[in-house]
Parts: sequence; C-alpha cells; structure tokens
Amino acid sequence: HIVRGSDIAEAISMLSQGAPGSDGRREALVAHPQSHAPGIGLSPGIAVVFGTLLPGEHTRPRRHNASSFTMATAGTSQVEIGGRKFDVNARDSWNSPGMRVETLANTGSEPFTYVSYSNAPLLRKLEVFYEEHDPVVGEMAAADSQFASTYSSKVASAKEAAGGAIAVGGTGAMLLPYEHLIDPDFVESKALLWRWDDVAEHLGIVRSLKTGYTGRPLWCLYNPATGIRNGTTFSFFATITAAGPNFTGPAHKHVSAAINYILEGSGYSIVDGVRLEWEAGDIMLSAPGWAPHGHATGDDGAVILTIQDHPLHIAM
Repeated sequence: HIVRGSDIAEAISMLSQGAPGSDGRREALVAHPQSHAPGIGLSPGIAVVFGTLLPGEHTRPRRHNASSFTMATAGTSQVEIGGRKFDVNARDSWNSPGMRVETLANTGSEPFTYVSYSNAPLLRKLEVFYEEHDPVVGEMAAADSQFASTYSSKVASAKEAAGGAIAVGGTGAMLLPYEHLIDPDFVESKALLWRWDDVAEHLGIVRSLKTGYTGRPLWCLYNPATGIRNGTTFSFFATITAAGPNFTGPAHKHVSAAINYILEGSGYSIVDGVRLEWEAGDIMLSAPGWAPHGHATGDDGAVILTIQDHPLHIAM
C-alpha cells in the first residue's frame, strides 16, 4: 500500500486549519484500507501519524504505554520526554519509551511537522492500551515516587529472601520464585536523539555501495537498551538507507512489516510481483510478512527512512 506525498501534504495543510485538538495536537493517522478496529494502523502492529504544530503551539503533556519513534520533517521544536529536553530540526529523530511524559512545542516561526510511529495498534488489539494527559506532577508525584521507592525496597527484600533460580534434574531446567517472575531485572530505556547532521556525515559510506552488494546500504538508529533485538525501540528498528544512483538490491523476504518513507530521490519496488513507483514524500508499506520484494533507485539515488517491527518478532 502506498500513500503519495501530495496527499500527505494536503492532509497536513488541512490539519493547519482551525483549532488543534483538545490535546493540543494536529495529527492524521495513516490507515491501511484493510485495517480494522481495534487498533487501526498501516500494518497490524504499526501506527503511522503525520502531525503539525503552528508557531507558538504546544501539546498537552501526555504519556501512554506504547513506545514510539518520531522524525521531524520541517520546522523547529523543543521535545521533552521523561524530563529530557531536545531542540530538534528537520530530519532529527528520537524515541519515546513507554510511560514517559512527552510534550512538543513549536519554537520557530514556521509550522513544525513530523511523522511518528508507535506500537499502539497491537496494544489496542490486546485491549491493554493506556493513555493519560496532564499526569500528576509536584508533591503528589513526589509521594508516588516515595511509595515506589518503598515498594521497590520491599520487593528487593522479598527477592533476596526468595533466593535465585534453582536447578532441577540434569537437563538445565530451573525453577524461578514468584518474586523474580513479577519483577524482572530493570533495563532503563531513555529517550535518545539522532541529530540528522550527525547521521548524515556517515551516509556516504553506505551510498558508495554498488549493485551486487547482497546487504542493504543503510544504518540502523540503534538504541543499546534493546540489546540483541537491535532496535530503536523494543518493538521497531528505524534505518536510514542512502543508496546511490540506479542501485538494485536483491529480492528478499522477512516476517516483519516494512514501512518506507522516501526522504529523497525516486525509484521503484516490486512487492509480491506488483511494481510500485515511488518518489520523495511518498510512504509505502512494502513488505507485509513473507511477501518477496526488492527495491531499486532511479538516476538520483534515494534516502529512505524505514521502520520494521523486527525487534518484536525477535522477541516472539
């Protein structure tokens, strides 16, 4: 499925009219024609949202249990996530871990636009999606933090009292106490920023690769908290492809969905026997699970942001 850049631009123009929503956001969801509730998305597990904020506008503080990845497409903004603040420009990108309070504020004189991806559709399908605006701050939050600290120390004591896993039999099988089951060791996932200027200086390396290379001319925007999942979030990886002129990649297939947002250039993809022409501004679901596909660039090459739910499939 492909959505043309001209249609996206028209939608963003429409979002700029009138007042923002009650949450301070002006956003449009990209829905696949075959997607159905609960959990509308461009793929069953990936929501794609285009949004804009006019000069001086900001969103209400919001947190939810979905994780997300966002790229700025025009303008400037200040992003605050879980107490970390970033000043962002066009093509800068960042991740938002689940349950971190996020606020966007247009700090420039032009509209700020962005594209954001989240795993909300899957959570909605499971009927466990959670969202709140203007979460408690100040004294009540401090009280919550104190309670959490007290609870955490009690759980730590319970885990120590319960002891660790014990081996049974001679095959390597083990038993794990309840206290460890419900409180796995914590791995912190922070909001990270990939500035486009920092990323762009490394794109020449992959752009120099020629047809015949059996890999992909790309860099992954890697979040080390995801470990062997090799993700940008725990559900997605985001990659930046920089392919030279008339680069033809090999046909391949995989279980993960792939969503390609064309930042520069043009070319075509053949997905399950169907040829799709694309150019800058288009966004395309190029690989439903196991659909064989391949990509080729035109005379100017291409720069592409690709989101795949590969880390989720590794976990499953």
